Amino acid sequence: MSLAAIAIVVASVSALFTGANMLVSYRTFKRVRPNVKVRLWRTGAQVSEHEPDSAGYLFILRLLNNGATPVTVERIELCRYEASWSRRRFHLVKGTRFDANGKSGKEPPVVPALDGTTYRFSVRQRSLDPKDHLRFRVLLSNGRTATSRLLPFNSWGFDSDE
Repeated sequence: MSLAAIAIVVASVSALFTGANMLVSYRTFKRVRPNVKVRLWRTGAQVSEHEPDSAGYLFILRLLNNGATPVTVERIELCRYEASWSRRRFHLVKGTRFDANGKSGKEPPVVPALDGTTYRFSVRQRSLDPKDHLRFRVLLSNGRTATSRLLPFNSWGFDSDE
């Protein structure tokens, strides 16, 4: 074997080990960062004894973190999608939107690593149309956004005549 052939074999083995090291580093990076999933856990109707006209919906969300780093939630929003022939439009629903700046008066929920937490989201208006679709949007402290799947009215747990 010539000297040039030995140099090519050594360089090839070195490149193979470098590629394997890069793959392991990338997989570790993907595993460590927060990976939040948003699930609609339960729904219910909400009526206040003091204000009977303020009936609304109560959504209980389950925030699951599959990453090894805990993350703080900055904002939770409920988006209402109207289906039209031309395009899908969405509007933010006026509900108890959580904001970390203290506008809602609640402490920011923290989603622990490799675990989950629940959050109660109430909407005071009953004007949600059975043709509408909803999606929860969660803004995390690391700047990422997690969204739930698009939820049609019949999956909310209510009858369509309500």
